Amino acid sequence: MSAYGDEEKERHEFVRHLIQRLAPSPAEIVELGAAPGDQAIAFAKLGYAVTAVDLGEASDEWGQQPHGTMEASFAEAGIDLVIWDLEKIPYPIADSSFDVVLLTEVFEHLREYPARTLAEGYRILRPGGLLVLSTPNAAYILNRVKLLCGNSVYTSVNAWLHGLPHGRHAREYTKSELELIVRHVGFEPVSIEGRHFYVRHGDRSSSSLLGKALINATAKRWPTLGPAFVVSLLLRAGRRSTTVAPFAHATRADWLLRGRMAFRQSFRQTLLAICVRKL
Repeated sequence: MSAYGDEEKERHEFVRHLIQRLAPSPAEIVELGAAPGDQAIAFAKLGYAVTAVDLGEASDEWGQQPHGTMEASFAEAGIDLVIWDLEKIPYPIADSSFDVVLLTEVFEHLREYPARTLAEGYRILRPGGLLVLSTPNAAYILNRVKLLCGNSVYTSVNAWLHGLPHGRHAREYTKSELELIVRHVGFEPVSIEGRHFYVRHGDRSSSSLLGKALINATAKRWPTLGPAFVVSLLLRAGRRSTTVAPFAHATRADWLLRGRMAFRQSFRQTLLAICVRKL
């Protein structure tokens, strides 16, 4: 297991159990953004037919493992590897090829039009197929505290100056924004769950474990406050669109979500203005 795989062990376990419940093996899975490979290999060992799509840049460095490890491990596990940039469409994959699409901790790295990547996931899924997406929560409660204290919640400036372009977060999303995007692409959300995926990783002192467990419990109860989302999306049978319409042609559900977002923003701005006047 790579260093990254060890760090992400709790998230991988959660996603694995979710997919085993909703799409048992020997379903066909494609993981978009598969480096350093631990998750794809775990599914192959469970009897799934796995294809991995990855940019192919610094794939092994991502997991702090020797060069060539990911490709050799994929070959040994019988995983097909497709080297491709997820922001270039269409992907070299036929329509309706897979039962499950995995897009975990990738969405926040996409810099161009992330909805197009979701639309490609939609295209290569079979009717009734499942797309599982995990991504950080921009409105995580600790992020809110950081902002109130005047601190940044974005990827560090050092990463923007010196880091790999695909290694930094281009944008993180709130729950309502994710709902808007996935519905716009055409998916039917099954669930959007909040979690803390590093309870057992890092500082294992009693106070730290208790704090992380409390955050995880809060995220389960109120996903909008947790560190990360896991989104389960269903491609309903009979729906077969391969293009993303401009938001000018949004559905009624899209407009309702936009209205909710605008109201919340207006309410927060008004509340902030009142607080500033009192100070």
